[in-house]
Amino acid sequence: MGNNENMLPQEKEKKGTKKGIAGPGDIVGGLAIGFGTLCFCFWANAMGFCDTEGFELAIGVVLLGFFVIYLVGGLYYLRLGNTLSGCVYVVFATSFGLFGGAVNVGHALCSYSGIPFDNTIGGISFLISGTFVLFLLPGLRYSAKVDFLVFFFAGIGVSASGLSGLGIMTVMTGMLSGWALLFSGICVYYSAVAGVLKTTGIDVPCGRPFFKQKTVDG
Repeated sequence: MGNNENMLPQEKEKKGTKKGIAGPGDIVGGLAIGFGTLCFCFWANAMGFCDTEGFELAIGVVLLGFFVIYLVGGLYYLRLGNTLSGCVYVVFATSFGLFGGAVNVGHALCSYSGIPFDNTIGGISFLISGTFVLFLLPGLRYSAKVDFLVFFFAGIGVSASGLSGLGIMTVMTGMLSGWALLFSGICVYYSAVAGVLKTTGIDVPCGRPFFKQKTVDG
């Protein structure tokens, strides 16, 4: 988050310029804490710590709020020229916020009213967005380890949640989703703290990239 090792070569040159383009592994502190909180909530529900009947409506309302927050954050990143982070936030705004929120709220209310409701579209949306994040991982190969792991575990967790929503090995995929999102939440929390402290002159290590960047000299 905000460290040189998180940035692509062309973005290192622009760091500190008036455009202020962030690296692809940069998770803005405020947005990151919000995402991390969602991760912890999904893990707690998967572990049975939440009221299952009430959780669906509660998390649905929260996710609808995140639709607006993540959409604004995504558009902000796109305006800065950071296509990767901007697209991820917009995708999560649509999948997590709009689809996830509306489907959870709709299913909870319809179940209470006895109205048939098919919530498989939420599973489809989560599966598509989760695999989308996983396919973007090669673009994060030069990012700090912590930031890379945020996306890695998030992709697995959201994909597994989608499979669970589609009724595919529900118990196993549901548990996999919960644990993967927990690890993603821990990583994103650490990354957010490190990024904010970085602005105060405190350098918190986030780990060197998993892949070494090749130089011109080889």
